[in-house]
Amino acid sequence: MTTATETIQKYYDALIEGYDLLVDAIEKANERGIKVSRQLAADVIAGQREALQLGKKLAAEPTDLGQLYAGILEATTAAQGRALAFTQVAYQEALASGADARELIKKLAEANRETAAAAVEVARQWATANPFADMMKKGLEAFQPSSTANTKNEEAPASA
Repeated sequence: MTTATETIQKYYDALIEGYDLLVDAIEKANERGIKVSRQLAADVIAGQREALQLGKKLAAEPTDLGQLYAGILEATTAAQGRALAFTQVAYQEALASGADARELIKKLAEANRETAAAAVEVARQWATANPFADMMKKGLEAFQPSSTANTKNEEAPASA
């Protein structure tokens, strides 16, 4: 048989496990957000550098239409590649987030079952160990009409 202290410790351990699951989920979501933000920042920086390089080429040879066309085509292709790579990173992180959310819900449901079981056990032990709980129960029973009292009243003749 477990002691009251062990039962209370089980209850708090179950609560802590649930909170730890939530903290872990928040940290994972934060890491995903940082990863996507870093990718976006890197893409913006690369795009700015390419635009500046294209501007520099055009300033050096403003009449060379072949170089202008090649530079624009090169910058456009690179921008499309970055956009595709960013979309892929964002999509992968969204998929991972959904899988993590399903796993978190499953773990939280189990942790909540454990917490509820521990709480019931704490309440049961408290009720059996607490003299006031027994007094309350007996007091409530005293106010309940007994079945023998009802049968005696029904058998007694009514006086006129």
